[in-house]
Amino acid sequence: MDFDQLTTNLAEKRLTISAAESLTAGNFQTNIAATKHASQVYPGGFITYSTISKTKLLTIDPGLIKQYGVVSAQTAEAMAISTQKLLDVDVALGFTGAAGPTGLDGEPVGRVWIGITYANQIWSANFNFTGTPTEIMDQSCQAGIELIAQHVF
Repeated sequence: MDFDQLTTNLAEKRLTISAAESLTAGNFQTNIAATKHASQVYPGGFITYSTISKTKLLTIDPGLIKQYGVVSAQTAEAMAISTQKLLDVDVALGFTGAAGPTGLDGEPVGRVWIGITYANQIWSANFNFTGTPTEIMDQSCQAGIELIAQHVF
C-alpha cells in the first residue's frame, strides 16, 4: 500500500489519522498531506525530534523516557496515545528510533519503534533497518503504512 491508497482507504472508512514523528522528522505526514484525500483524513500532527519536544508538546512523562529510553516500545506507544488524545483522531502513530548517522541512547542506527493506536487498542513494532538516514526514514514510513494496513483495514 502507498500513501494515496492509505488515505483513500481512510476516507472511505471516514477515519482520521495523525502522527508524532521523531526520526522520520515529518516525512510520514508530508506524504499524507500530498494525497488527494489529505483534507478529509488529516488534521495535522507533531514533529517531536528531541526528548524535550516529546515531553513538552506531547506531555509524555520524562520518567517514562528515562526508564525505557527514547527508542522504545513504551515511548512509541506514548507518542501515539498522546497524539490521538490531543488531536482527537481515529488512528495515531508514534515513530521513534535512530536513523543515523550515529546511534541514539545505546541503540544502533536503524533501530526503530512504531506505536499505533486505533479503536481503544495500542500496538508497537520494532524494526532494524539498514541504509542511509534517508533510506531508514523511508523504510520507517512504509512500515507505518503496513502497520495501519494490518491493524485498521
